[in-house]
Amino acid sequence: MYMYLSLALTISAGLGFFYGLFRFFRNKSELYVKMIVLGIGCAMLGRLFATLLYLVKGQLFAGFNVGMLGIIGSFLFFFSANFGQMDSTVDDGSSSSVKARIIALAAPLSVAVLWYVIFAVYGFNGVTISLGIEALFLALASYFHLKHLILKDNGSGLIRATHLYNLLSLFYAVLCLSEVLVECIERPDYAPVIVCVLECVVLIALIPVLERGMKKWTT
Repeated sequence: MYMYLSLALTISAGLGFFYGLFRFFRNKSELYVKMIVLGIGCAMLGRLFATLLYLVKGQLFAGFNVGMLGIIGSFLFFFSANFGQMDSTVDDGSSSSVKARIIALAAPLSVAVLWYVIFAVYGFNGVTISLGIEALFLALASYFHLKHLILKDNGSGLIRATHLYNLLSLFYAVLCLSEVLVECIERPDYAPVIVCVLECVVLIALIPVLERGMKKWTT
């Protein structure tokens, strides 16, 4: 079953990635959008590795594997896109921005809690160490996703343009850890399927949703 779920995730990420290549890499588009497309591409490669490993070996090895670099890479791209110039554009340093910065800490704290639950089940070993590294990058990206969700628009229009994208990306971060969580705790057999279906929907929707938002911003 897990091989088919991994294949579904590979196809979904591939659809999102190649759509992004077709829409944004043929012309002069914002670097922000291109970095997110590349993030989806990393997710595709990570899922492809897992699928091939299931196909060849019949299982995905516990602990660190090359496929995890795809997940880490995807959130590193998401983080890099929102960090720096993008963040300084939407964050004017006002008192409301300070409040948003504090509230946004709830995102990395939630990622830490999810990782701790996995740690409580598995204990201190290669699985939890590798997942902890992955969770670190999820937490960094999630902080800016939540921050840009709750910031008030300063007149640039970027907050409104990226609102739904940031919401979906934040949800995707939770799903990535939930994917591991439902594998390591006692749960109904359909739980991994539900998580996978939700991940597939998000991976397919991220780029079109972002494209629609950026069109509203530039017109």
